[in-house]
Amino acid sequence: MNILMIDVGGTNIKLMASGHEGWRKVPSGPKLTAAHMVREVLKATEDWTYEAITLGYPGLVEDGKPAREPLNLGGGWMKYDYEKAFEKPVRFINDAAMQALANYESGRMLFFGLGTSTGATIIVDDVVIPMEVGMLYLSKGARFLERLDDEMRDKYGQKKWLKSVNEAVEILRDVYKPHDIVLGGGNAKHVDTLPAGCRFRDNQRAFIGATRMWPGADMLVEPYGTSWRIKRKKT
Repeated sequence: MNILMIDVGGTNIKLMASGHEGWRKVPSGPKLTAAHMVREVLKATEDWTYEAITLGYPGLVEDGKPAREPLNLGGGWMKYDYEKAFEKPVRFINDAAMQALANYESGRMLFFGLGTSTGATIIVDDVVIPMEVGMLYLSKGARFLERLDDEMRDKYGQKKWLKSVNEAVEILRDVYKPHDIVLGGGNAKHVDTLPAGCRFRDNQRAFIGATRMWPGADMLVEPYGTSWRIKRKKT
């Protein structure tokens, strides 16, 4: 299938589609509503052909649908009729879960996203579980979201930001015991020396996760409450 990926971030909406190199971006922000997002996506992709849409949603997704309004965007996301607006089938997955799914092979993998805000997903033996880690505390009493986002990197500088990133990775490693840790998101490229056991993956790789929402991929992920289950293609 030809898939359109819509990855809704706090700064930009990132768009990729089957058969097209690279991605396109349109601005996001705290006033972005679902209706506005759809208008901008349709305008930016009017010369693309696609059959179905995967939407990486910056918030809680339950049973394949938005279950809570995004914290850093405008309103109107939960009850909007996306399939009517796009005239295409649409499947939802949490944005960090989509990134994690794109980089997963097997076992116990943790994805830690460093962008406009922080996000994380753990995949354990083909079960995909997004997590809200922004409220976790670093050692000096500050939360992840108070030390690791765009604003804090600008405010405290690269050195302090990197120290907080490394501490956050170790906290998550101690708690979740992953075999593999993937750092992603727009700010992951600024981690010049990766913590032990970590690998960096560019945001464009998320398109692999988007395709894994639809039949024909090497893995097919299906919603189950607030998590997803991977079904592997038989060989």
